[in-house]
Amino acid sequence: MRKALIVLAASLTLVLFSKTIMAGQKNSADNTPTNQYSTMTLKERIANLGLVIPEDVKERFEKLDKLPHPTLLDSSPRFDWRDFGRVTPVKDQGGCGSCWDFAATGAFESSILIADDVSWNLSEQQVLSCNSGISSCNGGWMEDAYNLFMDYGAVEESCMPYHASDTIPCIQDECDVAAVLQNYEDIPFDLNSLKNALLNGPLSTTLMVYDDFNWNCYDHPDWNELNHAVVIVGWDDNLCGGGAWLVKNSWGPQWGHMGYFQIPYGSCGIGRYSQLPIYDDSALPEMIVDKDSLIFNLSSEGEETQTLTLENTGGRNLYYNLIIKTPTNQDSFGYYWLDSESPQGPDYSWIDITTSGEQIDFGSHPDNDNSGKLPLGFDFTFYGVDYNSICVCTNGWASFTEDHATTYNNYPLPAALPPNALLAPYWDDLTLEDSGSVYLYTNQLDTTIVSWVGVDNVERDGEFTFQVILVAPDTIIYQYNDMGPGGLDRCSIGMENDSGRMGLQVANNEEFISGHRAIQFLLSEPMDWADIENNGNGIIPPLESTEIPITCSAGEHSPGSYDGILVLSASDPNSPYRELPIIMNVGSNAVDNGVNTPNGFIALRNYPNPFNATTTIEYSVPAKSHIELSIYNLLGQKVATLVDGYKQAGTYSVGWDAENVSSGVYYYRLASDDWNLVQKMVLLK
Repeated sequence: MRKALIVLAASLTLVLFSKTIMAGQKNSADNTPTNQYSTMTLKERIANLGLVIPEDVKERFEKLDKLPHPTLLDSSPRFDWRDFGRVTPVKDQGGCGSCWDFAATGAFESSILIADDVSWNLSEQQVLSCNSGISSCNGGWMEDAYNLFMDYGAVEESCMPYHASDTIPCIQDECDVAAVLQNYEDIPFDLNSLKNALLNGPLSTTLMVYDDFNWNCYDHPDWNELNHAVVIVGWDDNLCGGGAWLVKNSWGPQWGHMGYFQIPYGSCGIGRYSQLPIYDDSALPEMIVDKDSLIFNLSSEGEETQTLTLENTGGRNLYYNLIIKTPTNQDSFGYYWLDSESPQGPDYSWIDITTSGEQIDFGSHPDNDNSGKLPLGFDFTFYGVDYNSICVCTNGWASFTEDHATTYNNYPLPAALPPNALLAPYWDDLTLEDSGSVYLYTNQLDTTIVSWVGVDNVERDGEFTFQVILVAPDTIIYQYNDMGPGGLDRCSIGMENDSGRMGLQVANNEEFISGHRAIQFLLSEPMDWADIENNGNGIIPPLESTEIPITCSAGEHSPGSYDGILVLSASDPNSPYRELPIIMNVGSNAVDNGVNTPNGFIALRNYPNPFNATTTIEYSVPAKSHIELSIYNLLGQKVATLVDGYKQAGTYSVGWDAENVSSGVYYYRLASDDWNLVQKMVLLK
């Protein structure tokens, strides 16, 4: 039957919502049985919803929701597990705040039905009476049910019938265990992640139920504290004007559409804190990727094709999609930005320079003044031009060229008007008349920091502490410590070149920035040198594999090293999203992250860079050699040895955990008896 189910799930034959009949349910509400709860009003229902989300769960999902949104793996306009008879009958929680219990149990029943083709009626009363958490009729969280199903197992309803009461004794030891849950997965709150996860089974999830809630496309885009838990069984992009989730409720089959409701995507917070129960992971797709990265070493105008092999070792079809990630918010020079709210962005890590740096003296003009040229102590490359000094203005900006301008009326970026060659971490009409100072720190080697500390705006409705970090040759980071509370929508944030014709605007007169946040500006070549054959998407049946050809063409690119990211999304619940670095090295001369030897090309890079606590160093070996990979500080002292031994020709990666060393610039050296290669990385805590 499992093989038959695999074929069934692959075909995904779709029918209209109005023809959907839930497995085991009567054909119409008129023929469904009633119970003592069926006459409860909506007001009575809302009084007994009972969802309580623990704070640690909220923090866990907050981090999860920052992950990149994956590519949609199945573009079918409609998908519904009821079409395959894989959803158990609707039940009624009654006058007990046990929606969390019914959501988890209902999703678990479906996961068993999908894997084993067996429909169990599991006991919600067991969960109420026997869970080891704090969940009860006064409210609870799905994990208390899932943990019980994993630690003890689930018993049948017939052994512990539901009484809508948490005072019923726990007698699970007198019952036979029907099924044991293996695990459950948290699902990010975005449309593609939820749809992709649904390919493996119904999800327990949450929403906010309001006083006028109804079953037919209830649309309420705002939500406060979530108060109800349900089961998403599918989606329909043609419902509710813009697409809707198909949802199994726990208010009995006489409510709604035979116990179900359809709700627009995003309405009432539906989809937040979703979880996928995993009953038998061998029945799920499982992806194995044969490479962690791809490195192409090409002569000028050369071309090469390599294959990335994906294998499905699981028991269900694996949906996959491979794309080349291109930077967003990119200007014509190649700069783009990411902030600490982005999964690949910088970590916020404030650097206090009030004691290590020098306070900038603005003399008798603390309201509008310019420091003039202050030496960096090194060359810094900005829009292809090398600068060795910086000018700082009281109004929240700095420039590599403008040593007299004091412009306070911020405007959109880029702009030909001065100031140009501009760094604008928080350009507004700021003043040092009442409080605040500006500091500059340089190590005279490769790092400069400018910090505006406790600076007022002229409206006196906000106070601002922020900084610019420059790390040679071209790393730019803005950090924001304490900001506001007023004035957050009266500033320009971004940067531009020396003519004001190229630049990036992060925000202009809009409330974007907040405290404890960071923005990094990065430089990247357009990804026009890599191509994925056949669009890089498809389905891999169980126990089969596929090869995806990837071609890099040097074309007219000048000698050097070019980096990109391959983003791999898949329906493997344990690995739904991966990023694979792709590197193209062009030409015969030494480049920033590689060098030619008589035996071949050696590449060396780390990512992310700058980094907070951990980074991955990737290197290639052209021939069997004794390899040493070590980390050094600025004094030349070795702080770590990551590799020391013989390596065959190939590409390798190793992680470095820098939790126990201080922030700063470090060098990593890859060496054999015949060659060595040194690179720089920046640790920001």
